[in-house]
Amino acid sequence: MTNFTTVKLYIYDISFGLASAYGSTLLGKQIDGVWHTGVGVYGKEYLYGSSGISYTTPEEIHRQGLAPKPKTLDLGQTKKTVSEIQSWIVEKSCSSFRGHQYDLLDWNCNNFSDEFTKYLLNSTNSLIPEEILELPRFVKTTPLGRMLLSFLNKDPISAAQQTGNNNNFADSSIHMVQSNATNNIKFDNIPVRHCILPVLDKMKPRVNLIEPMCKRTLSSDEKELLNDINQLFRPDATYSPMLTRQHLMFLISLMVNSIEDESGQKIILEILQLLSEYEYVIKILSDIEGQESPIELLKTLNDQPEQIQIEFLRWFSSIAATSNGRTMLINIQDEIAPVFTESIHNEISTSKAKYEIIVVLHNLLCINTDIRLSFMNSISIGSAMVQYMSTPVSIHEADTFLAVFVALADAEKDLYGIAKAMEFSPDYYSSIVACQPLIEKINTNFQAV
Repeated sequence: MTNFTTVKLYIYDISFGLASAYGSTLLGKQIDGVWHTGVGVYGKEYLYGSSGISYTTPEEIHRQGLAPKPKTLDLGQTKKTVSEIQSWIVEKSCSSFRGHQYDLLDWNCNNFSDEFTKYLLNSTNSLIPEEILELPRFVKTTPLGRMLLSFLNKDPISAAQQTGNNNNFADSSIHMVQSNATNNIKFDNIPVRHCILPVLDKMKPRVNLIEPMCKRTLSSDEKELLNDINQLFRPDATYSPMLTRQHLMFLISLMVNSIEDESGQKIILEILQLLSEYEYVIKILSDIEGQESPIELLKTLNDQPEQIQIEFLRWFSSIAATSNGRTMLINIQDEIAPVFTESIHNEISTSKAKYEIIVVLHNLLCINTDIRLSFMNSISIGSAMVQYMSTPVSIHEADTFLAVFVALADAEKDLYGIAKAMEFSPDYYSSIVACQPLIEKINTNFQAV
């Protein structure tokens, strides 16, 4: 007598409701979710991700908090035996569903579920809901859509596969299907990145030029504050002061209220860049409120002349190069992100100013890879960066841009997927990130020739 068993389709929204809430705004069309599917048969759920095919107990992905509770569809009864299914799975894990072939848009978990359910139920027609299979095709039609899905490219199933390999699951593991094929393509020799900082002569910050540029007479106490700052940079200093909140607020207040000359404002910003190398100075800056606070100053960025924009952003690059500075900027990221997004979109902003924004993001996100912007802030800034991609840049600038994009996408281990999502040549992308010589056929724009 032939045994039958039910084939189930588990449908997870890996956007956790964000697609339904923001899809219409971002893509111009309402979508109900970004879907991952798994196939249940004989008490196991089979999955496909960037590590290949794996299996677990049904709905384990949800129980581990990697996706919301799935919808479940009963697709029918299969006559396939456990042995037949195992043979099919192993064969596919060596051929069409190897780990490195995974692509969130073009060859993903839903393609696997489609093929697997057709096999189980002897069907030539797709058994997966059309909206699930058609979503990537729709999303690919817009750059913002590609960006949206690229941020999800480190899908929860791939994360679960990695977790399962480390045996960290509480009740059960994600089990990888073993094959003789090499499932993963890795980009080796990716260098440790270092902060990009403005080049300034610490012995010549020109503090002595500030007072003559003020439109008012400084009091004796203010002159003393200025002298303290000057002592930090003098090779013949008679003492080494510890700066206080009063020193920093005075310096910023001079720039905002008392110096109208652009060259004077530039001097103060250069001094602030140098002072921001000190962690204790960053702590003081993070406590300043009102119009002298860094974030309130940042909000005026697009109203400033080009050179002031550049020097101001270099100050933020210096802040982002310190541990306390990264904490400070992450805490105010919801206020920073709209300013950066607007500045990158702004046609009036120069390419130099836009690049300095990328440098701030580089120092913030690419040095300590545990630091991440929120999903929506990443989408906001990242989508603006897509528009900036057509700007001709140097190889050094391209390297910085792409490193930031990978950090925003939170997918350092899947460089090929990011490259493909953004329609880069994989060779171009890997050569930049791995600091290998650029291939001759790639120009210095962000497009492959």
